[in-house]
Amino acid sequence: MEGDGRAMKKDLNNEGYHLKESEIMAGTSDFRDGAFAFITEGTVALRELGNYGVANPIPDGESAITALVAGPGLKKIYGATSGLKSHLFYYDPSPAAEHVVDIGIVGENSECRSLMRDGDGRIYGVVNPGGRLFRYAPQGEFSVLWRSQTNEIEFLEISAGEDIAAAVLDPGTARIFGLTRHSSVLFEMDIEKQGLTRIREIEKAGNSNALAFDGRGAVFGSSRNGHFFRWEISSRSFEILDLQLPSPKGMEFLNYLDSAAVTSDGILFGGTTLGTVFRLDVRDLGLVGYGRPLADHRIRAVVPGKDGRIYGAAGSPGKNSHLFRLDPRTGEVKDLGIPMVHFPRNWICYDISALAAGPNGEIYIGESERVSHLMIYYPPAG
Repeated sequence: MEGDGRAMKKDLNNEGYHLKESEIMAGTSDFRDGAFAFITEGTVALRELGNYGVANPIPDGESAITALVAGPGLKKIYGATSGLKSHLFYYDPSPAAEHVVDIGIVGENSECRSLMRDGDGRIYGVVNPGGRLFRYAPQGEFSVLWRSQTNEIEFLEISAGEDIAAAVLDPGTARIFGLTRHSSVLFEMDIEKQGLTRIREIEKAGNSNALAFDGRGAVFGSSRNGHFFRWEISSRSFEILDLQLPSPKGMEFLNYLDSAAVTSDGILFGGTTLGTVFRLDVRDLGLVGYGRPLADHRIRAVVPGKDGRIYGAAGSPGKNSHLFRLDPRTGEVKDLGIPMVHFPRNWICYDISALAAGPNGEIYIGESERVSHLMIYYPPAG
């Protein structure tokens, strides 16, 4: 259902909920005790994808946010949309700015689900169909009005020749590793030489939606029956590991890596297409599964928070996405609920495709419907 066609987005008292806004904000409604589906722990905010009166907003039908990444020094959040046109944008959270700026169009009738940042702070993205690669250098952006007109999106002369299922960047070597969707080929893009090298075909790996760079020189992904694979970059050695993604028994053939993030201490946190959450120590390959945050499938995004916890988005496209939190110290996985705001409009974020962590502990949420916004979750203090 279209994002602007849901009755509750127009009127929170529709659909039989009959909740007063004062009850929701004060927490006096009985719905907070087990029956209230929306986030009540912490605070949620909404930012429209534009700055009315200064710059045109990203149009409906082009605003579904499908990728987010923190910029250099975490000073800005960069995002990409998918739809009739794919846009690259940034959000400047500084008090002098506090707005979203549309940098430019990176594709038509396209999607961008991979944004990456290199060691010099440049932003890279992959656009389907065709697996095209673009680059954007953030230096010189104006903080208050709009970006410097000298900053242009550069389309590199590298293409996978087909859709790219997942991509990850090694910031130390300025190389991008990716998986093709249909042929399930692991490849390497040399950005400086503008060349692409085919590494090998990996059975069923193209069904994955994520790869992970471990920060130590290896790329991890998933293959047939949810088996992990590892590509050692320097030695150019490949291995299918005797290790499987956590899965309900008998459903391993449907289970692939859906999202992944590696912490600074070498722990890979991820989610699967069957909706399970896990951690993998990339050094000793110790694997711990945490089950499902929701009964629904898909863990579409995970990101380490500044508070030492992992935040994720669970739920299949077109269904209600929930934000959840994993505490690695206790193993607790908590369903935080569906993001909802009342200002600057009554709005419920039903579909989440991307997350990013901000400099002050906030979590940025990419809404991905025909009419979409950048949502921000502020965890409770302490």
